[in-house]
Amino acid sequence: MNKNVFKGLLVMWLALIGLDLWLEQYALVAVTGLGITVYTYYSQRVKRLSDESKTSIMNELNKKTVSFLVLSFLLVVIVGFWFNLRTLPTAETVFVALGGLLMYRGLTIRHFIPRATA
Repeated sequence: MNKNVFKGLLVMWLALIGLDLWLEQYALVAVTGLGITVYTYYSQRVKRLSDESKTSIMNELNKKTVSFLVLSFLLVVIVGFWFNLRTLPTAETVFVALGGLLMYRGLTIRHFIPRATA
């Protein structure tokens, strides 16, 4: 995926999220698509690096993702018990969580790329 396609998809997903405020239909798909787009773009940039840099970036990314998941799960459990949120829709939660996780991984990769090329 080149930079122009990435920018086009980014604008499209953000427009769909904005449309959700009006139509209330597209947010779940848009958040997931935005996360997939960001993660795919930056993971393709990592594939161009040397094997040593690629391995160290992916190892560091996996460590950060696991700690992010554990802390997010604890936060959700604590907030859920505190506010007694037992009626959260499962499918919507899964879509938003998946999009958020992929967005986090993509932005974390973006953070590691300049250090690997320097």
